[in-house]
Amino acid sequence: MSHGGASGRSRARTVGSTVRARFARWLGVAALAVAPVLAGCVNEETEQEIGDQIAAQINTQLPLVTDPALNLYVTRVGRLIARHSDRPELHYRFYIVNSPGVNAFALPGGHIYINRGLIERTRNVSELAAVLAHEIGHVAARHGARMLERQLRTGSLISVLYRVILGGEPQILDQTALRLGSILWTASNSRKSEIEADELAVRYLIASGVDPRGIVTFLNGLLREEARNPRRNLEWFSTHPMTVDRITETNREILAELPTAPPGLARDIPSYPAFLERVRALPPPPMANPVPMP
Repeated sequence: MSHGGASGRSRARTVGSTVRARFARWLGVAALAVAPVLAGCVNEETEQEIGDQIAAQINTQLPLVTDPALNLYVTRVGRLIARHSDRPELHYRFYIVNSPGVNAFALPGGHIYINRGLIERTRNVSELAAVLAHEIGHVAARHGARMLERQLRTGSLISVLYRVILGGEPQILDQTALRLGSILWTASNSRKSEIEADELAVRYLIASGVDPRGIVTFLNGLLREEARNPRRNLEWFSTHPMTVDRITETNREILAELPTAPPGLARDIPSYPAFLERVRALPPPPMANPVPMP
């Protein structure tokens, strides 16, 4: 019995050593993989990897619209604009969220989400294109990646990422992606980033043959809605800082660009009313938090 017990303890130590050795090797690889992230440096390759991971996780939580015709419509409009952006090489992906909230959001790497509540408030295709162009502008200017860098430098995400390295269980990875997604989903861009995204949107829309004045008419429509019902805080304004000055600056940019723009910029197309009607006919949005906190 004593010999068997010693043998069992020896085998246990051997197995334990093997597991620890494998974990140490894995930990070394993982540490090298995320070292640039922990240092607060999110390069374009890392940005794409993080964005893809976050999107893969939150897409299982979001009430995404699965109607192929609606998704194809938004994707075609979005990719038309993305081809004329400063980062046309990215594989932009567009999603409709079945939520009444008036919001749109871009994750690093080109994942762009737009709520049905926002689409339902557009009146023509130039307003839908304006929102998509604005979010493409955020991606092109790498605003999401810079936001991640700021979070990492302040240490607010370092503990989460270290748990990924030290734990490594799939559920922790899932929680990390959801937490990162939640931070990005609810974060407000700075006024400077918003203005830059607006300026880029004007350029991209004109290059795509779309009337950029849809930006101004859409924002003015939201301001009128908020003025009619001040108690209703539109989600758009919580994540997209809005001022009258910002609309004025965007309008000034449009007026400066239009004289050299090609003639016949599209404001609307015949298929848009049917698209809007199909969006409004979707099942009622579920009552759920779009990105649950772990």
